[in-house]
Formats: sequence, structure tokens, C-alpha cells
Amino acid sequence: MPFILGPDGSYDVHLNRFFRALPTLGCRSAETWKGYAFDLAVWGRFLHERRECSVWTAERADFDAYYAVRRLSEAPFRVKAKTWNRSSAALDKFYRWAVDERLVASAPFGYQEVAVAGQSKGRLVAEAKEKGAGGTAVKFLSLERYRIFRDVGLRGRLPDGSERPDCGVRCGARNAAFSDLLVTTGVRLDEGGSLLEPELGRLRPLPEERSARLDLATLTTKGDRGRSVWVPKRVLQRVRDYTEVERAVTLARAATRGGWPGRRWIEVSDPGPLGGWVGVASGQRISVRWADLSPDERMRLVEVDAGGTRLGPLALWLSERGTPMTPNSWEYAFTRAGKRTAAAGMPVEASPHTCRHTFAVHMLTQLVREQIAAMRSGSPDLRMGAYERVMGDPLRILQRLLGHRHISSTYIYLDSLAEAQELIDEAVAQMAGRLTEHSIDDLSALMGAW
Repeated sequence: MPFILGPDGSYDVHLNRFFRALPTLGCRSAETWKGYAFDLAVWGRFLHERRECSVWTAERADFDAYYAVRRLSEAPFRVKAKTWNRSSAALDKFYRWAVDERLVASAPFGYQEVAVAGQSKGRLVAEAKEKGAGGTAVKFLSLERYRIFRDVGLRGRLPDGSERPDCGVRCGARNAAFSDLLVTTGVRLDEGGSLLEPELGRLRPLPEERSARLDLATLTTKGDRGRSVWVPKRVLQRVRDYTEVERAVTLARAATRGGWPGRRWIEVSDPGPLGGWVGVASGQRISVRWADLSPDERMRLVEVDAGGTRLGPLALWLSERGTPMTPNSWEYAFTRAGKRTAAAGMPVEASPHTCRHTFAVHMLTQLVREQIAAMRSGSPDLRMGAYERVMGDPLRILQRLLGHRHISSTYIYLDSLAEAQELIDEAVAQMAGRLTEHSIDDLSALMGAW
């Protein structure tokens, strides 16, 4: 958990107590904690160096000056609106907590009430946030560009798909399997990155099934809401190929280099698809379910044999050293992949979250197309409430797959449909087909009746 030191190296107990409270305020992600700490540190440094006050004594004029420096400076120093909104969200969270703890009388910025559908009272939103910042555009890849990014960038293959003679990219199978998992299920980086190798034992689709249901652990999902996703059988096979070959070789190599020393490991014996046994100081063993563990705890699990020898981490995705891959490690791997595609003359940039957006856009396109095909069948129940059928159902399905709390979060993908123009053309063509000469006459008579 992060902490902030003062200019003289002092430790503000109340300020750092805020980070301890974040898990109870709905923020369980370590990445969120670090982001909040960075934003609070920048805010505190500005107040100390330019305003001669602290986070506890800042006033509205201080916040207005901070906004001017961050958003109204010259281009090299001005932050984007999206960055500003992220930092203002951190300050909003901090000052709401500080007011509740009676550490400050009020925040150094105002609030406005926003109406909420179905509720008599709205909710208070910080005025510090810029409205409409960032727009609704999302970055996603066409399937062909994703294939280039995966094969050339993450695998290190030649542009024609053949293997490089120098085998320049290590862990290529791991990288490709992980990105395929993200792009075909829409899971977030923390969700997919915290999977355990024993959990693969639960994914056993029947011969006639094309995918396997994966129940994501509650504590690994955003907002602790939990959900299920479906992993295609071909992707599941690629993941298993990675575990049986590349991952096994990595573990064997790490074992010969000294194993996994350290005291932060959680030693587990007899791991299975649902859980394992953890030893305690008294010598007893306690049963632990994987579904009850947070991402950080999952990354600390290490299997031990009957003699107490460590056999390797239980994390599915391992680095070359045989240690669990961290979110920062994955971001770095994707950045390096973008540089490889550029060097090959086929520049494609992507992040793990781009894979999630790619899944969302292509899945929504396919769901809408299937709804239109069903409506063409002429089924009466589909013709009724056409808009809700065409747009409502696909959006709600996608909302469940992505784990969005509010469907408004899913709306951003409407403007990014890969085949939106094609869908519009189909609708216009169908309407034109219905407007025969006789129907146009009927329509004119109807207009005259008004």
C-alpha cells in the first residue's frame, strides 16, 4: 500500500490513513491506490511549493490556481482533460473521506446535484471534473490488425507469419495466449492476469460445446461484483499448450537457479481446481478457496511438496524468472510489441485494455447483426419493440459480459461499431423496399388526414 512523505520526510498519519480506508471505500485495486497516491502527492507538492499551505488548509482559490497550472498552461506542460478528471476524482474521494472523518470542514471545490432516474434526490458530483472530457471514442483494433499485433509484436514472428530464425522474442506463446484470452472474453488486466494454473481444471467444455464458462473470482473483478465469461475452446487449448510447454520449462529453469526464496509467499499444498491447503504457525493446515483470494494474494501463492520444498508459483502467467507477471510487466510487454510492429513496417499499438475494447466492439457488432437477422425472420415478438430488441438486448448482454455496473458505461461502444454504416445501409434498404408505389400513395393519404 502506498504512502506519502512530507517535504521534510515526515509521515502524516491522517493523510496516509486515507489509503488504509480505500478498500472500505470501494477501491480494492492496488493500481488505483498508486494512482490516488500520485495525484495526492502532486496536489500536496503544489500547495507546499506555490501556495504555502497543505491539503488540510487549502481553499477554493488554491484549487483554482491548481487548475490553471494543470489545464491552462502552455502545451508542453498542460495535462489532458482525461488526466485532469482522473486526478480530480482522487481529490474528490480524499476530501469526501476527510469531511466524514472531520479532518476538514469542506472540500476546496464545490459540488452540484445531478438528477438520478427513479430517485427523488440526486447525487452530488464534484464541480472539479470537466464535462465531456475524453469524448466517447474508444481505441480498438480490427481483427486483421490484432492478428498483426499478436503475431508480429507479441510473438515476434516475421510479417508473413513465419518464425524468426533468431527466435528473438522469448515467452511468445505466453504473450499470444494472454492477448487471445483478453480479446475473446473482454476480461480486464487484473482479472485475466490473476488467474491460477489449477483453475484451468474447472474449464472442461463438453465435446459439443464451443466455449467453457469461467467464473471470475469476486475479489478480482472491479467493484467486487464477480461475473462469468466464456473462453473459446481454441483459446483454452492455446493456454493449455503454454502451461504444458513454455510455463513448465520456465519453472524447471527457475528451480535450478535457486527456486523462490523470500518470506511473502503463501505456501500451499495439494492445490486443486477450487482451492488448496495453507499451513499456519501451529502446524495445522487450513483449507483455502481460490474464489476468496484477492489478486495480490493470488500472486503470492506458491506450491510446496510434502517436505516443504517450493515447487513454483500457482499464478498462471509467469515471467522468464519464474515469478508471477505483474500488471506493469504486461504493459511493458505490450509496449515492446508495438515497437516490433513498427520496426517491421506494420505499426500497430495496443494495450491490454485495447484488447477489452476490441472484444466489446466486435461482440456488439455481432449481437446487433444477429438481432437484425432475427427480425427479418418475421417473428411477431421480435417486430414488437424493435428498438429495444435491436439495441437494448445486445447492450445488456455486453454489459453483463464486461461487468459494467451501469449500462451507460456500455453506451460508449455504440459509436465504435465496426460495421455501423453497414447496419444503417441495411435498415435504409429495407425501408426503401417497403415503400412501393402503392405504399407511398397510402402514406400521402395518411399525411393529408392530419
